[in-house]
Amino acid sequence: GLNGDLRAVRGALAMALAASRDGHTLILPTVSSGEAARVTHASVLGASTLLQVAAHIAGRDALSTPQVDPVAEAVAMADLLDVKGQAQAKRALEIAAAGRHSLLMVGPPGTGKSMLAQRLPGILPPMTEREAVDSAALLSLVGKFNPAAFGQRPIRTPHHTASAVALVGGGSDPRPGEISLAHHGVLFLDEIVEFDRRV
Repeated sequence: GLNGDLRAVRGALAMALAASRDGHTLILPTVSSGEAARVTHASVLGASTLLQVAAHIAGRDALSTPQVDPVAEAVAMADLLDVKGQAQAKRALEIAAAGRHSLLMVGPPGTGKSMLAQRLPGILPPMTEREAVDSAALLSLVGKFNPAAFGQRPIRTPHHTASAVALVGGGSDPRPGEISLAHHGVLFLDEIVEFDRRV
């Protein structure tokens, strides 16, 4: 800001990943530093103003290492146990989850395809620490990182009117698309035949 205050930034977690790989220390606004501190072995410092950064560089006042944002109560996920009947469909979901296969569900409206797809992340194996950080870093780039959902597999459900850029990524200010945001999770393309052929 014009008064020297440091404002929140998008992609703090992704920046911390890159800085830790290169062995650099990363100075971030205090409000974003807790997110970046989730990266193991990252050297992250938090500052509220540009004057604090200058004092740290000059050796007058050392910046503090931020604490990892506390994990809020976990976001409740839809559970496959809630589905009554549908034995064949549930078995297909289990097989797809176990082998990390793609799945195409076909049937008339109201037969439970969307309901089943929403429950797929809940039966996937737990994320490793590395997978959780990778997924969170991508979500951080678009400002959708949620500390309460850290370690849970994402499910992305773009609308069939989504553009190619929204789905694949890019744009004048390049950002990841829905395909990337579903990394290590589920990309659910409901009404897939309604998507534009080019998309």
